[in-house]
Amino acid sequence: MRRKNYKWVATAVGIYLFIMWSAYRWSIRQIPDDGPILAHIEKEAVRKGLEQRAEEARKQIAPPTDEARLNAAGPAYVAARYDATHVVFMVTTDTESRFPVSAHTPNGSPTRISAPARPAAPLAGLQELWEPDSQSLHFFPKIIQTTQPGDQWTMNLDPASTIAVAIERPVIAPLGCSLAIGFLASVPPEQQSAFAASRSEYFALRRAPVESAIPPVNLPAGEAIGEIGWPQSRGLNTEIETQLNGRMKQELARIDASLHANAHSPGATATDMPVGNVRPYLKEWLRADRALARGEGTLDYDIRAFHLAPDGQPRLYVRARWKLSDAPVFLMSAWFRAETSKAETPKAEAPKPNAPAAASSDSALATDQAVLLSADSSWSAAMRNGEAPAALGENLDFQTILNEFDADHDGWAELLIHSQDAASTTIGLYLYTDVGLVPMKTPLRRDAQSPESCIDP
Repeated sequence: MRRKNYKWVATAVGIYLFIMWSAYRWSIRQIPDDGPILAHIEKEAVRKGLEQRAEEARKQIAPPTDEARLNAAGPAYVAARYDATHVVFMVTTDTESRFPVSAHTPNGSPTRISAPARPAAPLAGLQELWEPDSQSLHFFPKIIQTTQPGDQWTMNLDPASTIAVAIERPVIAPLGCSLAIGFLASVPPEQQSAFAASRSEYFALRRAPVESAIPPVNLPAGEAIGEIGWPQSRGLNTEIETQLNGRMKQELARIDASLHANAHSPGATATDMPVGNVRPYLKEWLRADRALARGEGTLDYDIRAFHLAPDGQPRLYVRARWKLSDAPVFLMSAWFRAETSKAETPKAEAPKPNAPAAASSDSALATDQAVLLSADSSWSAAMRNGEAPAALGENLDFQTILNEFDADHDGWAELLIHSQDAASTTIGLYLYTDVGLVPMKTPLRRDAQSPESCIDP
């Protein structure tokens, strides 16, 4: 080869090597981040399978058919049992400060209504009632002025019963530091036996009845007591605990991200609360949360089963609490769908003479698994923000279901729920859905602090 051709050969070799190097670099970039192509294909198949299963699960969770039926009947109010023949409900709250004398009683003289001998519905805090005089009525909201004594309202008594009540008179009720305005209503004589038979003390009340779905779903809402076998299933309880712990860690990461984002706010380093109370701020909470994430917390919970949806599968309501050093550090409520099947029980042998009779049922509902649908950890965020009362979490009563209804008979239930909040407690009506509870009306809110603390020094 001639010397003058060396440069062309070198150039060609360089170009060839550059092309091969570029092709190699390009092929390297085509390898997915999660591994070789075969492993990537396998992981993609798994991912698509999980997405398909999740989509199928979402399709099985049908939303309530028509929330408009509930809204068309007007706002739903929380009614509380007052005595054997009366209920009381508030239509407006936080109208005025309880101290000093408010504009609702400027020159008038409200009359104290005699309290019943046996106080009922203590969670509502409506035992102290006052009747305003006629001179004060023109200060009251329109709904008070346009509602006359004797007007008939509709009250959901329990999952299967609806009765009419008659407005008796407007009332004022102190709710902690504020005043609420509502009505005392009487139960007609023909409905008093049903009212007395009801085990609940809290009800949902509307001005007009709710229109029924067509066709109605004949599946009464309510607690499923003794119908399914989940309390005796150790394997199912283990599955529920695993899902609770997993969801707790997800909620914990979200709450801690908010704590970090607000770490430099003026109140983040406040030391008003002692560290020994296990309710410190920021650094101490983050240290406790790291221990929870490592699985060092002690979990306890309770479970109740309800029929709340038209598919007939029970929903499990779980109140969960995690403790560190015997102090509550995380609270969460969660809803599960219990996947049940009919399990045949073996036929018993013929009983021997004088032997006790066996149960006549030859079948029962067995729970195979539970699917976590939704969860609420708002109490835990309040604890970390210093907004929770000191007694929060001492028991599992931070949220309680008081009553269940299906006013429009579409198979989806409404729940009357009592909840402890930052500085108050609330009783609210919620429409149950498998993706979370939908509030139907501003709840009845009661200040958690004592009236004496409402007076400025």
